[in-house]
Amino acid sequence: MNNIKARKKLWFVLVRALVFTFLLILACSPAAAQGPAALMLEKPEAPPEEKKEEAPTTCGPLISDTCLPIESHHASMQVLWGLSFYPGNFSPNWRHVSAQGNFYTFTMPVKFTYGPTKDLETYIIVPFIHNWVSNVGPNLVGPNGERSAAYSGVGDITAVAKYLVLPEGNIRPAVTVVGGVGFPSGHAQNLNPRFLGVDAIGTGSFNFITGVNLFKWVKPFMLYSNIWLNSPINIFKLRAGDEPQAVRSREFVTFNLAAEYPLTKQWVLLLEMYSTWTWSNIDTPQGFQSPSTVLGFMPGIEYFFNDKWAVSTGCAFDTIGKAGSQKITPMFTVYYNF
Repeated sequence: MNNIKARKKLWFVLVRALVFTFLLILACSPAAAQGPAALMLEKPEAPPEEKKEEAPTTCGPLISDTCLPIESHHASMQVLWGLSFYPGNFSPNWRHVSAQGNFYTFTMPVKFTYGPTKDLETYIIVPFIHNWVSNVGPNLVGPNGERSAAYSGVGDITAVAKYLVLPEGNIRPAVTVVGGVGFPSGHAQNLNPRFLGVDAIGTGSFNFITGVNLFKWVKPFMLYSNIWLNSPINIFKLRAGDEPQAVRSREFVTFNLAAEYPLTKQWVLLLEMYSTWTWSNIDTPQGFQSPSTVLGFMPGIEYFFNDKWAVSTGCAFDTIGKAGSQKITPMFTVYYNF
């Protein structure tokens, strides 16, 4: 009996020792130090959110319109210089024919952009144009035998607003709707025959613009597209006689594609396909800014000095066309962000 009681007493002591040791370990643990309320409220840490990579900052296309609006309450200015050479004309049958003279055009459009609110951008373009010609053919000689002429002035001023309706998604491109108007501020009536046509630097019409711009970053390329319908309303009447005294304009579609490829944070390669398409023929004179059916390409390059200053340069080559002038236009532009 004594042995049985001794064994029971030993087991009781061992059990008490084990319970005491367990409670001591639990009391000394970090979780227990926080108290029961802390244990109930404690949640596992959420994994850090993966930050979406953003497209690099670039100047955007030279000829095509950009898609993403400027930041709200920010402004920028762009000044472009272009010098066009006319190696020939396009016939109504898509053939290349002689220009019958040495024609040149210097253009300097100034573009001012402002973002009045989020996702909305407005801009205005004021172009200075200087046309000149020399050594014209016998069919183009002026009434007093003029074979050369020059004319300068401000062309048609254009105001545009665009609004971002769809931001860029994983597959979907960003989509911006565009609306604008071109004002007939360029010289387009009372043309003087002794200027050999180079004084027609306007379209003689209000041009109403509607369309969409697209943008998609397909790493490492940034892709752009413009699809615009341009609907002009001619405002000047033609005078009776042998020599028309006002230029005419016609409806046309603008379809542009552009791609940028960043070489470094400062250098960016650019390639553009630009085109305008018309479906009506007008036999009266066309102003410098009047549309014709043409498709061309422009390779270029961009450089960033800093957040304020950037420059771009390239050369546009009119490749195919119908019933209009063919141009080769080297150009250079400077950007400044306020």
